[in-house]
Amino acid sequence: MTGTGVVPRRSLASLAAARLEKTVSADAVRHNLAVLRAAAGGRRIMPVLKGDAYGLGAPALADLLVAAGVPALAVDTVAEGAVLREHGIGVPILVMDVDVADNAEACARYRLMPAVAGPEQIGRHSAVARRRGEPVTAWLRTNVGFNRFGPREERDVDAVLDGLHRARAAVRVAGVFAHLSSSATDPGETAEQAEVFRARVGRARAVLGGHLTASLAATHGLLHPAALRGTDWVRPGLGLHGLLLPGSRDLPGWAGSGLGRLRPAVAVRARVLDLLTVTRAEGLGYDRSAAVAPGRRLATVAIGFSRGLTGPAPAFTGLLRGRSCPMVGRPGMDCAQFDVTAVPDARPGDWMTLLGPERTGEGAARGGGPVRTAADVGAELGLTLYELLAALRMPVCLEGATPAAQGDDEAAAPP
Repeated sequence: MTGTGVVPRRSLASLAAARLEKTVSADAVRHNLAVLRAAAGGRRIMPVLKGDAYGLGAPALADLLVAAGVPALAVDTVAEGAVLREHGIGVPILVMDVDVADNAEACARYRLMPAVAGPEQIGRHSAVARRRGEPVTAWLRTNVGFNRFGPREERDVDAVLDGLHRARAAVRVAGVFAHLSSSATDPGETAEQAEVFRARVGRARAVLGGHLTASLAATHGLLHPAALRGTDWVRPGLGLHGLLLPGSRDLPGWAGSGLGRLRPAVAVRARVLDLLTVTRAEGLGYDRSAAVAPGRRLATVAIGFSRGLTGPAPAFTGLLRGRSCPMVGRPGMDCAQFDVTAVPDARPGDWMTLLGPERTGEGAARGGGPVRTAADVGAELGLTLYELLAALRMPVCLEGATPAAQGDDEAAAPP
């Protein structure tokens, strides 16, 4: 405690982490980056750190990735890019979503590369460039079927290219990118969208210059040869954490991709706070809708719906001392209850594993022991893998990183 009686922010973060933590293995992330680089076949890697790196701590992961040699990063919003700049990240940063006009000035001030997909965005960034007396570097976001930003019809694409050509002194376009809509599931649709993308890139280069680079594939795009043809940059997100959506192994490029070597990097665990033996048949929690038989032993565990454990989810389980323990009833704000009758030696202070391999002692992984996979946890909670990582909101520890890559106090604190 300081002389003013104020607890330092890092100490405040440690209070939350003492009862609930999400860990990211720096070694696994480095390994996965190497796997993705190999799969990219010489193409450059632009890791995506949107949504605070899917809730895993963007500043610390940016330190780790830049130290590993990545030449650029991508985020969704100007605010996310500004956080990385304030943290000291100097590599180029692409803002993939079309942000609001109010943030255009900050985008230039923080030297971020905005996505432009229509005349209005071209106009706003041109105006900022004229006020500042220096050009803005941007990327053209083109719509090949994702249908979230930008025109779909070719005549409208031509209008955007014409606008960029007229604004070329103020808005310098560095590259063209697009999102694939079904690269985790549909090779036919992915091939069609890749063909449209290559044609759009060709037209953009004819209008704006042959220097333009192109980016289409993200993690699952690496499994589609069609998506890699003509792609200069690959933008992995989920793959950095060793995760792929179900069905990936059935895609056409799986056999030669090497992505089977990705390692899961994320684990979540929470403390047992208290234990209760039920003495009479009755419900529990706010609505007491879950009936519990006499003699069952329940553990109150430090995770609730404020941290992403939404319910009811009767199939959800945790690992405690090597045994699977089902959740009972609805989770509360900051805790939930699990049936630990099968774990007679459970004690307050034990760690329950909710995602990843169970551990023994302080940090040692249980070799060959039970594992809570992200696919299983996501299925139990009704969440995709993307949603799962971002939904589990809690302090993050990047294990095995250098002290500089651990992030600042703000990043270490819970949201």
